[in-house]
Amino acid sequence: MTTAVLTVDSSVTVRWREWVPSLVVATVVAVFCLATPDVRNYTSFPGGGASWIGSDSLNRLALAGSASVVGGVVLARRWPVWATGLALLPFLQVPWNGGFVWGWWLGILAIAALAALDGLVRAIVPVAAALLVAGWYCATDVPAYLPIGPVTSGSYGGFQTYAFVAYTLAVVIVVGVATLIGTVQRARQREAGVVAAERHALQVESLAGERARLARDLHDVVAHHVSLVAVRAESAPFVHPDLNDDARAVLAAIATDAREALTELRQVLVVLQRTSDEGERTPQPTACDVDDLVASAVAAGQPVALDGEWRDVPPATGYVLYRAVQEGLTNARRHAPGVLAQLSRTQTDDAVGFRMANPAERVAEPGRGLIGMRERVEALGGTMTAVVDDDEFVLAIQVPVVPR
Repeated sequence: MTTAVLTVDSSVTVRWREWVPSLVVATVVAVFCLATPDVRNYTSFPGGGASWIGSDSLNRLALAGSASVVGGVVLARRWPVWATGLALLPFLQVPWNGGFVWGWWLGILAIAALAALDGLVRAIVPVAAALLVAGWYCATDVPAYLPIGPVTSGSYGGFQTYAFVAYTLAVVIVVGVATLIGTVQRARQREAGVVAAERHALQVESLAGERARLARDLHDVVAHHVSLVAVRAESAPFVHPDLNDDARAVLAAIATDAREALTELRQVLVVLQRTSDEGERTPQPTACDVDDLVASAVAAGQPVALDGEWRDVPPATGYVLYRAVQEGLTNARRHAPGVLAQLSRTQTDDAVGFRMANPAERVAEPGRGLIGMRERVEALGGTMTAVVDDDEFVLAIQVPVVPR
């Protein structure tokens, strides 16, 4: 619910920002039109048309025309063609008032500039209208009413080329600048969209990495201990033969539940993606904890023969070796229960590793444990092999180390 509200608020804010330039420019045009003196005061201008209308009607018509132009400016970005029509409508008054308010042409230019903010193509109609009015103004003696008074395009008689060129340059410059501003704004919006997409991708990647880390730790830790529970429950009747039938039934149920829990755990881990990012883990088991790990497995009824030792193994390497031994013991319990597993630790000046072997006829299909183990080992530049040699499953791992 919160996300939906935020999305609506953001869209409303974007729409409001689109209207701000139109409202600002419309205000400027309105102020300019209102600053122009009453049209009726200029009806005596030479060539000023129907001076016989000597009432407030001319002023009311001029105000209505200015309102139409201002409305067109407000609507320029949404409907530039209709806005241009509203801005041209007041020019129908010229036969009555003998001229036009120059702010009306300014409004058409403003519509062209606002339309150009969203693309030059949208400004074609208002630009054509602005040039058409400018050409008509330069070809006639019709005055344009400004705050300073009525002004014509030049001396009477003939087309005023220089004036038309000046108007044309004004249109080109204003529309060109507006187009450039709009292009820059759209580029920034696209850049902001790209940044937002990258941020979202980073969040998704971080989430995937966290899920992968959780999947590995769940498999390495939870699966290991749950399998120990199953082994203890299954071996208890043999270790304690004096147990009654009820106790044996309870232990059998515990073993069954533990096996089912392992199966469900593997199904849950399917939805978690796996990456090679190890992340930070605190506290971390190290190579020194392998002895306790083997002792725990033996106490649970798994036969394990351990020989060799490790000395001064770096923490990161020790953690990988610990998890690898843990996974190897879990696989041995799962695929060769009750069979002796031989674990031999090796260490040289530049590498440390181990070799785990137990009787087996074939290599089981690689699961999450072996895949995760290989990722951990290869992340440190090490190697891992899991093969069947003379009916014996052999897991060998070597990880390079830097001497301290």
